[in-house]
Amino acid sequence: MKYLSGLILLAAFLALATSSVAFAEPQKLETLVIDETKTLEESVCVEFLARGLQTSGLFELEALSQIPRQPNASGKHYDLSVIVPEKISQVWLVTADIPARLPDFLQRGLHLIKEIVAQIYNGSDCPLRQAVDASDDLAPALYAAVLLQNGWLQGPR
Repeated sequence: MKYLSGLILLAAFLALATSSVAFAEPQKLETLVIDETKTLEESVCVEFLARGLQTSGLFELEALSQIPRQPNASGKHYDLSVIVPEKISQVWLVTADIPARLPDFLQRGLHLIKEIVAQIYNGSDCPLRQAVDASDDLAPALYAAVLLQNGWLQGPR
């Protein structure tokens, strides 16, 4: 029941946050969500995150349960990856370049993800996490190199 109130608040937030953007930018960001969490509570929070991204209308999602370290056999390239690590209180936003050099629509997408993460993980229902990208922390940059090298991320545009 406590999660339902969080989901309702998130839906209201997303309606306001995306109302001006949804019609202006028809392109969706191909997004790979990687959930490395192990508990039911954490998985529910990642599900809220995924639903928030889908509800925004800006993201096309696929998911994995671990960071792929092998070459991408599918050949599908993603604009970004959202990694929720198991024991670190961050959500890593992984892109092929530093955020300041990304196209505007991708920068707006990263900003929206940070807002959604703050909404979900700064409440009392989910353990505290902060969304960080390569301009905030080294981990997203390191995983960007791995995912780019192995063909998971789309190169800089």
